[in-house]
Amino acid sequence: MSTILPGCQVSLAFRLTLPDGTEIDAATEQAPMELLVGDGSISPGLEFAFQGMEAGQSGRFDIPPGMAFPMPDPDKVFTIPPDDLDVEFMPEAGQFIEFELPSGETTAGRVLDLSEAGLKVDFNHPLAGFPLIFEVHVLDVQC
Repeated sequence: MSTILPGCQVSLAFRLTLPDGTEIDAATEQAPMELLVGDGSISPGLEFAFQGMEAGQSGRFDIPPGMAFPMPDPDKVFTIPPDDLDVEFMPEAGQFIEFELPSGETTAGRVLDLSEAGLKVDFNHPLAGFPLIFEVHVLDVQC
């Protein structure tokens, strides 16, 4: 039986939650997540949890803040002056909105506040700084 290592193709059923039970993401045995370990398709902090497991094994992992996603970075919070805003509506605190970067790519940020100074937006990952619970069942491993 193959042990999960970088470069292995794996099939997983999993559930990712906050400690209060709020579900963040999931995959079932009927619709599993298929991934190549180490390809960057999921957070290395989550990937680390199931490395060394074999098909048929299950585990529950408490992922501390900063392991799956980075800790919040205050340098990723910006206030966009009103004159620089190109939005058709005024967003409210808590909403996620997309911004176009000079490269043409888009990125999403969470609105923190709207004031005369402008729109205060947090571009940190939405799960930055949160502890997570990762329950995983390894369905198949091909190395």
